[in-house]
Amino acid sequence: MALLSTAGCGGGTSRPPQAAPSPSPASLPSSPPAAAKCAGKVLDRRDIQHPDLGAVRVFLIRRPASQEPTGCVTAVSGSGNVLTSTDVDIHDEKSLRFADPATDATKNTFVTYNPGRYDGVLVFVPSTKGFEDIGWSTPEDHYSGGRFAYYNAKLAGPGADGRYTITRYEKSCDPNCAEGITTEVTLHWNGHDYRPAE
Repeated sequence: MALLSTAGCGGGTSRPPQAAPSPSPASLPSSPPAAAKCAGKVLDRRDIQHPDLGAVRVFLIRRPASQEPTGCVTAVSGSGNVLTSTDVDIHDEKSLRFADPATDATKNTFVTYNPGRYDGVLVFVPSTKGFEDIGWSTPEDHYSGGRFAYYNAKLAGPGADGRYTITRYEKSCDPNCAEGITTEVTLHWNGHDYRPAE
């Protein structure tokens, strides 16, 4: 009885191409490089799996009291490249934290912050070169008005679909801000942004 050969051309076995190995945690930096412009006390760090770039280390930093903005979030690849560096106003060292878990089924990474009054949520959305810009609306404002920064908001979940939702609180100033009504809006990821359910 003849045996079927599984050898490919040249006598070798045929195997699918292997992806390049991701850096081990030991090869990721223990603190952000100077290029991140994010010097200060490392409050926390998490290793995440970027969908395009592999293993990435994200740092939460508290800058010295003499420097503003007081907080910074930066992400660094195994090769030492700075993938994002985002300034954020925080009240104290307990006011900048990773969500638990830090990432959800969307592959976005979530950080909560508090500049002194209300909580907020920063969402780091992967791009082919790193992460999308948080998009602060003005250079001086590092707590509200960003495309992926949600002030006066909290995370909920992850739900059964493995995704977080963001609950944003909006206060009406009618007849005045002290007497206005607070409403809740639940935002869902649509593949590009967080929007109210349709």
